[in-house]
Order: sequence, then structure tokens, then C-alpha cells
Amino acid sequence: MVRETVLKAEKRQAGTELKDKIFKAAQRLFVEKGYHSTSIPDIVKEAGVSTGAIYHHYSSKEELAREIHKTAVQQFLANFNEQVRTQKSTYAKIRAYTSLMFRWTEQDPVMVQYLLYGRPKEILVRNLTVCSEEGLQATREMVEQGMEAGEIKTMNPCLASAIISGTLMRMIELRLDGLIEHPLEEFIEAAANNIWLALKA
Repeated sequence: MVRETVLKAEKRQAGTELKDKIFKAAQRLFVEKGYHSTSIPDIVKEAGVSTGAIYHHYSSKEELAREIHKTAVQQFLANFNEQVRTQKSTYAKIRAYTSLMFRWTEQDPVMVQYLLYGRPKEILVRNLTVCSEEGLQATREMVEQGMEAGEIKTMNPCLASAIISGTLMRMIELRLDGLIEHPLEEFIEAAANNIWLALKA
């Protein structure tokens, strides 16, 4: 009985590790080759698994892409709720948001590259788009609260949101392209301060 329980636990762990290998291999390939140019055989080779193993965990390449995107959105929302929404002042929120995005880029560049370059439009749902819908909601929430508190000058909320997200996304792109050689953590204060100078009342 004990042995059967142990074997079942080991099997579950092996299944989880296998699924993670498939997930990460597909993520890398979607970034490097593009979603449409990546085939299931490509993922099989990259992950070092069988075709059957992939279809055991995912019904299609599209489902796999959705899972990658869903995971990214969940990570983003969890981090935003914990690190940004808990801040009191608008400046503190902007700095925390800058820190969140820059540190995420350094810690998991493949995931961030996937969101920027590798995600296929057909797998997106309005509530699962971290770089557009979710990112826009996050920055819009910050600027609207900042305007209500009198901390940010009155302007079109979309324009104010674009000042935040545009600055951060461009820095991230430059880092991923190798044009910024130093870790983005070194630019958190400068980026947040420049955004604040453009927005503060």
C-alpha cells in the first residue's frame, strides 16, 4: 500500500516535470522560430519527449500556446497585486511597476520575449493579453487613481498610460535586443523618475 502510494506520487512528479519540459521547449521555439513556423515535431525534438507525451498533456499546439500565455498573465497579475497595488502613493506604484517589469525581464527573458514577439494573435482572448489589455488596465488604474488624488496632472488616461507602458516596453525591447548591456535593475530609479516627471501634477 505504501509502495503503491509512493509510486503514484513519483508518477505524478514525473508527469509534472515532463509537462514543464514541453512547456519551456515550446516557449523557446515560439520565440526563436515563431508560432507558425514551429511544429509539434520541433517541440518533440527540443523537449526530448515523444509525440504521445505532448498530446497526453496538450490537445494541440494552440492549447499549448494558450497555456503559456495564461501562465504569464497569472504571474503578472499576482505580482502586480502584491507589489504594485499595495503601494500608497502614485509615484510608489509607478516605481514598483517599473521594478516588476524590469526584474521580470531579467529573471525570465524567454517569457517576456514570448509576450512581446512570440504569441500568436489567434490564441489571445481579451482578458488574457498582458502586454495590451492587462497592461493597459494596470497602468490606467494607476493614472486614474493618481488623477483623483491630485498627484498626476489631468490628461487623457490613455495618453498617461502610454507614457508609462511605452517607456517600460521600449527599455525592455532594447535590453532583449542586446542594445542595453547592463541589467535593467540598474535603470529602475531613472526610468520611474522620468515617467513621474512627465506625469506629476
